[in-house]
Amino acid sequence: MKKIDKTDTLKTILSGRKYTVDYFQREYRWGQKQIEQMIADFQSTFEEYYDPEDHDTTEEVMGYGFYYMGCIICTGGSVKKIIDGQQRLTSLTLLLIYLNNLQKETIENADERVPLDDMIYSNAFGKKSFNIDVKDRGPCMQALLQGDETYAPENESAQNMLDRYEDIEDLFPDELKGEALLYFIYWLIEKVLLLEIDTPSDDEAHTIFLTMNDRGLSLNSAEMMKAYIIQQVAEQDRIAVNRQWQDNINRIKNASSYDTSGMVNTQDVEFISAWLRAKYASTMRDTKRGARDEDYELLGDKFHTWVRNNARSAMNLVKPKDYKDFVLTEMTRVTDIYLRMKEYGGKLTEGYEEVLYNANRDLTYQTMLAIAAIRNDDPEDVIKRKIQMTAKFVDDFATIRIMNFKKVNWNTNKYLLFRVMRDIRNEDCKTIGMVYVRTLRRMDVTVEGVTRFSLNQFSGRYMLHILARFTSYVNVQMGNPSHFEEYVDRKRQGNTYDIEHILPDKYEDYKDSFADYDDFETTRNQIGNLILLTRDKNRSYQAMKYTEKVQKYAGDNILAQALNGIAYTNNPKFLEVANEYGFKAIPDFGKQSIADRAEIYLRMASDIWNPDAIKQIAGGWTDDEEKGFFKNEKGREFTVGYADRSWPDALKYGFLSANLGGSGKSIYNVQVGDTIYCHIAGNGFVGIGECTSTAVPMKNFTVMVNGTPTPVADAPWESEEAKRNLDPNKEVFIGVTWKSYVTDVNDAYWEKGMKTVPLVAYMLNDKMTHQKVREHFGYPEADD
Repeated sequence: MKKIDKTDTLKTILSGRKYTVDYFQREYRWGQKQIEQMIADFQSTFEEYYDPEDHDTTEEVMGYGFYYMGCIICTGGSVKKIIDGQQRLTSLTLLLIYLNNLQKETIENADERVPLDDMIYSNAFGKKSFNIDVKDRGPCMQALLQGDETYAPENESAQNMLDRYEDIEDLFPDELKGEALLYFIYWLIEKVLLLEIDTPSDDEAHTIFLTMNDRGLSLNSAEMMKAYIIQQVAEQDRIAVNRQWQDNINRIKNASSYDTSGMVNTQDVEFISAWLRAKYASTMRDTKRGARDEDYELLGDKFHTWVRNNARSAMNLVKPKDYKDFVLTEMTRVTDIYLRMKEYGGKLTEGYEEVLYNANRDLTYQTMLAIAAIRNDDPEDVIKRKIQMTAKFVDDFATIRIMNFKKVNWNTNKYLLFRVMRDIRNEDCKTIGMVYVRTLRRMDVTVEGVTRFSLNQFSGRYMLHILARFTSYVNVQMGNPSHFEEYVDRKRQGNTYDIEHILPDKYEDYKDSFADYDDFETTRNQIGNLILLTRDKNRSYQAMKYTEKVQKYAGDNILAQALNGIAYTNNPKFLEVANEYGFKAIPDFGKQSIADRAEIYLRMASDIWNPDAIKQIAGGWTDDEEKGFFKNEKGREFTVGYADRSWPDALKYGFLSANLGGSGKSIYNVQVGDTIYCHIAGNGFVGIGECTSTAVPMKNFTVMVNGTPTPVADAPWESEEAKRNLDPNKEVFIGVTWKSYVTDVNDAYWEKGMKTVPLVAYMLNDKMTHQKVREHFGYPEADD
């Protein structure tokens, strides 16, 4: 867009100026949604002009288009008092602080950085003061500017500013980093426009404010869409349709605990936008230069125009009855789903636990996916399954990405998630389940990343959640209450939970286990060294050596208790869990102990975030159905452990097997077409093959004997003793066509630096091991 007369750039508005905030609207209350929308708007507008494949110098930004961000109302003077607009200016300042810090982290030469300090603060005679000059916010802004992670907020605004800054860190797109960063910063400060209205007195400023936000407030998109829809309804039905529309909107607004924008309740707009995007958006704006907004973008907060233009062609609204049913049936059904997701996201509900887990991490797109999946005529049992599958998919997708230090917000993953949303729209449970499982299997990372998951700037906001999930999982496995809500509630009265480092911060006491201090610090922050403790205990145990505090752990939650031998006496419920996942008492805790604990977390993660649960909820599907549905997907690569079993018989009949105890159930993850790297602990890799049939119980698995299909238990084995040692009630088999192998396990291949994990069947993030095995066995390279 062109520059609007009398508007000023962000640089002009903030550089060298001072603003304060009127007492009547003192708190900063923007939420994550507003930050996400602001960044998304900036990105989409910037990318209309920036071409990542064709750019030369930052001077090109002079020719880029503008973005208008609205007006601010101030009183005049050397320090302007903001009557309206402090939410935007504060949020923009947080973004500038982030960009300033990002430049320092990524651009070594200070002369190449865009100078932003003058837009954030001024320095007079050695005294720094921020341009948004509010006394009780200064310490927070100073902490953010300096990267002080020890800062503890002392008031509502400071806490919210800290939260929103973390949102900016998480939501700022990777596409705007690297070469694009300087271009984007110049565009932001020179091309984002605001209209500043200055008045000579507070009274006049308040009059303008009230006129714009009360008597003069125009209809929003929801109200304009309502007027259009009701106009199309037959006259005799308009009262009933209007009443139902208003009832739905009132239910939405009444369920909102606060005004999400800080001024005007926008829940009706947000709800309708989510509904229409879920049900009707078929296209999404491309990232290339000059790309125009498509369905998804146009169905944002200005959706009423799209509806008027597409009601007949895209929404199938033709007759008055269609418009009537649109409100009475579809809108009402979607309202029910929206509020149901909101309810489950607010408290732990049996059968819908993942909805809360996702809401705890602000993964709001689970609601849009659920709306897309559920048909207007779905019965209750189908609605339940679709919500469960959707929440489970989002939980698996997000958690696996988090464990591998990847962002999980919508904007980062929007193209993938948008395709998923289109693929599941109004489909049956089986199709939806297969879409979800296919998407999860195509991820370029796996739960194996948890072994390297550690506490840092990215993971800090997620680590408490992950540890709470592991702790509550063990609680439930033992038949006890989950306590998840208690673990993650940082606002509850009383003693909240903190992250406890098992190994204390005393390098001198433990240096013999570590290469140096950096190795000690890095290892201490790994997940195997972390548990949850109540805040009072976390602080009182900090100075203790491990041998002292492990005695006190006996009275804490189960993951802390598991370090102490007392947990393993007269505790049969825990012993079952301990035997399955490998928990054991650790009297002396060191570097190897941290790695061992991480492997326990991996075994649990493989069960907690297993996509096969989605298949079960969907009602299952056959191997042939899956193979056809996944036909464009190349097979995955699995390492399968095959210890203490007959390798000659696995070769002879074409199979691998596992006992369902412990991690054996992970063999169910191996599907037809997947490549298998067979590993025998203590020897190495013995063969490469392709899965030909998925896991079935021993009694149902047949092999060919002299041309006749024969149950494997009845077939003659090279090692009858090995067959007798198998438990037919727990052993499961998969079919394998062996491509390259050794016949003698003593000829197995292994070399230093190769990677295995303590599971029966698993995929590796690090492809080096499989690459080496392929090279050794002369097996063709995997297709890219």
